[in-house]
Amino acid sequence: MMKKILLLLGSMFCIIFVGCGVKEKQSNEMYIYYLNADGNALVQEVYPLMDVDGILDKMKMHTLLPHGVEIEKYKLDRLQLMLYFNEAYLDMNKSTEVLVRAAIVQTMTQLSNVEFVSFYIGNDMLRDNEGNAYGLMTAQDFVQNTGSSIDSYQTTDLRLYFADKEGKQLKETKKSNIRYNANTAIERLVVEQLMKGTSSTSNQSVIPKTTKLLGVSVKDGVCYVNFDSKFVTDSYDLNPEVTIYAIVNSIIANANVTKVQILIEGANDVMYKNIVDLSKPLEWNVEIVKE
Repeated sequence: MMKKILLLLGSMFCIIFVGCGVKEKQSNEMYIYYLNADGNALVQEVYPLMDVDGILDKMKMHTLLPHGVEIEKYKLDRLQLMLYFNEAYLDMNKSTEVLVRAAIVQTMTQLSNVEFVSFYIGNDMLRDNEGNAYGLMTAQDFVQNTGSSIDSYQTTDLRLYFADKEGKQLKETKKSNIRYNANTAIERLVVEQLMKGTSSTSNQSVIPKTTKLLGVSVKDGVCYVNFDSKFVTDSYDLNPEVTIYAIVNSIIANANVTKVQILIEGANDVMYKNIVDLSKPLEWNVEIVKE
């Protein structure tokens, strides 16, 4: 599924999960991931369970970060670990950056109080070459596409849901031969296509053009979609359920998930337009789809 992951560039790097001589971890232990001697793959070592500070110290010991790259601070809030790097992070080559990010996310998400990790450069969220924020990352983002080329592309067909003319129901639209990076999660691709909107005169777009997508991740069959506050403040004049279930139904129709949790800047304690409760993951809504 997932964007940003994979570890092959030219000669196809692969993530190594069990290094030579490394024992299987016990319930009171964890893996610390770091780069191998050649800097082209990940290896792991078993350590007793520790907190974020302890992990960062171990990563320094293994010199995971290239010279000059530093984590200046971190914040841990509601299962989200936010890591703030200096600008030297941006000087890493692509293959090293992917491996470093994979090592940190896979290590940190073993903690019971960390489900998501986000990277910042200063106060700005880390973005890919196209300007899209990586957002909230999980360990699954770095294992499903192992073996794919970082720069490979493929095409797919999608079933998307937009608002009807009246803005009261959803209409299914099929888009064919969409070209996208093979490391992009299908869930993220769906949301990005919804954000592009529709040019059809019989449909209406559902996500404001001003909205920024902060992250898309999947955990235990639930897709988490994180928008900035513009999603709420700059919304279209539509039935609020149309906007929300355009996202929910579109993702479920195309991806291997059963529920979608919409977050606003990481928070789920939101009542969208005082109508749709976003505090819990939402399931497919067949009643709002126009025959």
